[in-house]
Amino acid sequence: MNKISKKKAASITLALAISSTTLLAACASDKEKTDTATTTPGAASTAAASAKPAGPKPKITVSIYDRNNVPEGEGTITNNRWTKWINDNAPVQVEFIPVPRTNSSEKWNVLFASGQAPDLIMEFSNPYMKDLASKGQIIPLDDAISKYSTNYKKVITGNESLQKLTRFNGKTYFFGRTLPFATNHYVMIRQDWLDKLKLPMPKTTEEYLQVAKAFTEQDPDGNGKKDTLGSTFFDVDYFFQLGQASDETLPMITSYHLINDQYVRTWDRPKSDLAFKKALYDAGTVDKDTFTDKNGAKAQQDWVNGKLGIWGAGGLEGAATGYDVYNTLMKNNPTAKVAILPLPKSEFGQFSPAGAVPMQFMSAINATAKNVEAVVKYVDWLMTPEVQQTLMYGIEGVNYKMVDGCPKPIDPEKNKKELNWNGDFQMMSQTGTMGKCVDYTNQLDPSKPNDKAYIDLVKQGREAYITPDRPTTSEIVLPITLTDDLTVIKNTLKNTLTNIYTKAVVGGSGYTVDQAMKDAQEAWEKGGGKKVDDFYTKAYADNKKDVIYTKDYYKLLTK
Repeated sequence: MNKISKKKAASITLALAISSTTLLAACASDKEKTDTATTTPGAASTAAASAKPAGPKPKITVSIYDRNNVPEGEGTITNNRWTKWINDNAPVQVEFIPVPRTNSSEKWNVLFASGQAPDLIMEFSNPYMKDLASKGQIIPLDDAISKYSTNYKKVITGNESLQKLTRFNGKTYFFGRTLPFATNHYVMIRQDWLDKLKLPMPKTTEEYLQVAKAFTEQDPDGNGKKDTLGSTFFDVDYFFQLGQASDETLPMITSYHLINDQYVRTWDRPKSDLAFKKALYDAGTVDKDTFTDKNGAKAQQDWVNGKLGIWGAGGLEGAATGYDVYNTLMKNNPTAKVAILPLPKSEFGQFSPAGAVPMQFMSAINATAKNVEAVVKYVDWLMTPEVQQTLMYGIEGVNYKMVDGCPKPIDPEKNKKELNWNGDFQMMSQTGTMGKCVDYTNQLDPSKPNDKAYIDLVKQGREAYITPDRPTTSEIVLPITLTDDLTVIKNTLKNTLTNIYTKAVVGGSGYTVDQAMKDAQEAWEKGGGKKVDDFYTKAYADNKKDVIYTKDYYKLLTK
């Protein structure tokens, strides 16, 4: 592939749209938030070139999420135009190791057990990464960063919040990045169905249930058939101040909250969450096979085919699970009108889904890596402005052109095939300090009706989800994690409680919420869960100076 032209004076990066469930991050100062990178592509090219060794490139292995979204004709996630570009230009030779995005921890466990885990671990689940650190499966990075890094060293210098976030038990174990304030998870609703049925936008959980029932029972698509569904379970947990544990099938398994400055186990939120899901299920508003739709593919298909009234996903400000899905919906249903749904208020307050965190960590070095220097050099290379711009925008004159100082797509359909699916190669991009072009809407053309409508949806999403009035549900990030013995207890009980809660949802009148909660609490106590509860309570009390509070994120918002 051709390299980016060196004639441009500004280099810009685009924020990586994250699915799932990314989890928690720290905050930066206002100065750190507003500083803008000014390295020119020419300078970036020099920096990248200078990092290349004179002799044969050292070989490293690096994980890459496999989302099964590589277009036909583009190869595989480990062998495609972007893996080739990376290996043509990086200071190392990279072998990419695929890890399924869904249930990635299962694949990681197999890779580590078989001695095949890659040198550079790229993983969004913070609990899992901390678990690797506690087991000694990844290395402390302080010395490696000091000796081998230039770019990343600049990122963390003076940024105490990011330093704190990437430490574990007093040592730096993770590489982190800064992010702009942007949405991630989102929930959309068919506004035209609301209008047809003369229903208001649901503002409470009770109203949400009534709307979901109406969408299921009152033929909102007007075809004379009862073939629509009202909702899914996506992000329902966030209605009840849950949802902070991205490594769990049912986030209500983990329910710890700050009450009177104590971090304690709660059962009232899981109970309300369970009762609400059961009510949705019993009313027939969700797919009866919802628990087998592990990656949400069936729900997405129902949405784009015009058979689902409320639907959500991760990545509002991105192509693959945001813009492209919206376009497919509109292609199949040209008269459809959708809106962003602010999460409804429950008895515990009103909250926002995952997203709007200005920092996160997502990578680490395997303890078995033979060439730590080469891995750090690769991480540094990924952060050079030229590399970030290429991976995010493609090739100038081929995928984009510069308009008003920002890259603009030349042919969106071409980019959909060649570019839009490569976001996981950008997990180390430092987008938080890259200026206005980070905004995903800069990639859209407001003269096109669908693009204009989607720009408005992004605006709605930011207004709904990026506000201290409706905070994200995670209240804190603890600087330590469970011990090995407690992790075993928790994982065993997680399976037990998941089975209990699932049985309660699908069990009809034969298995009530009250009985399920009674069984869950008894199983938790009998299985040693109180030891887990006590650990978290003590961990907060003993480490307050190193705890990161989610409420502090919102201090970075500019008015």
